[in-house]
Amino acid sequence: MSGLLYAIGEVSRITGLSVKALRLYQEKGLLEPSRVDPSTHYRYYTERDITLAHTLRALRDLGLSLEEIRGVLAELDQGASLTEQLARVRARLAEEAASAQRSVLALDTLLRNQAQAEAYLRAPPPLLERWLPAVRVALHRARGRYSDASVVFPRLLATCGPHIAGAPFCLLHEAEYREDDADLSWCVPLAPGATPEGVHVEELPEVQVATLVHSGPPDSVGPSWARLFAHLHAKERTPSVPLRETYLRVGTTGGGSLLTELALPWE
Repeated sequence: MSGLLYAIGEVSRITGLSVKALRLYQEKGLLEPSRVDPSTHYRYYTERDITLAHTLRALRDLGLSLEEIRGVLAELDQGASLTEQLARVRARLAEEAASAQRSVLALDTLLRNQAQAEAYLRAPPPLLERWLPAVRVALHRARGRYSDASVVFPRLLATCGPHIAGAPFCLLHEAEYREDDADLSWCVPLAPGATPEGVHVEELPEVQVATLVHSGPPDSVGPSWARLFAHLHAKERTPSVPLRETYLRVGTTGGGSLLTELALPWE
């Protein structure tokens, strides 16, 4: 390799990296110029530096963060091949793409449920007594907040992907409301026989319940639950658990058009 030195502007033109980016990489310790003029502070780079700059550009274009790029460069310094490192990046990107595709399939299923939700909005059904059929579900049970659904459900939906067979629902294993340690099971209905990898699968038995569809945000369901409890008490029935909330319409703005089917079983 020759001993030629290139000014930062020339390196910018050669590599397609802006001068600002080259200075940032120096600041982050990723690409140091081989020489800095002590009087002018001009930066000069060798052909080896330019090769490294090309590598940085390629890694950046792959969407890697600066810390991820630092890790790749550290592996290269320890003798790992660039091909090996790029293969690892490719594997990660492939998994992210597959996960995104599963999420798209899950969202398609939820959008199909919107037609049912629209029907409820046009003609809200009365309080009903009916049997909820047995269902195969991907289930995650834990103690936590009701708002944890915003984290748990996206993970379940992305994992289950094309196996999803209905609207997601939550089982409330206690009648009382709890702030931080509610006993909850987040469930995603699955097609018969489906067993997606990475999730716990259970068969829930059929159960007789009193149901109604609540329109409004999650923190407004109290009066609807009151109506269900009052209905069972009027018939001298003893409510039991788990209570069920099925999310027929989610992700809308304003909260007023959110639809949740509440189901209260009895002993």
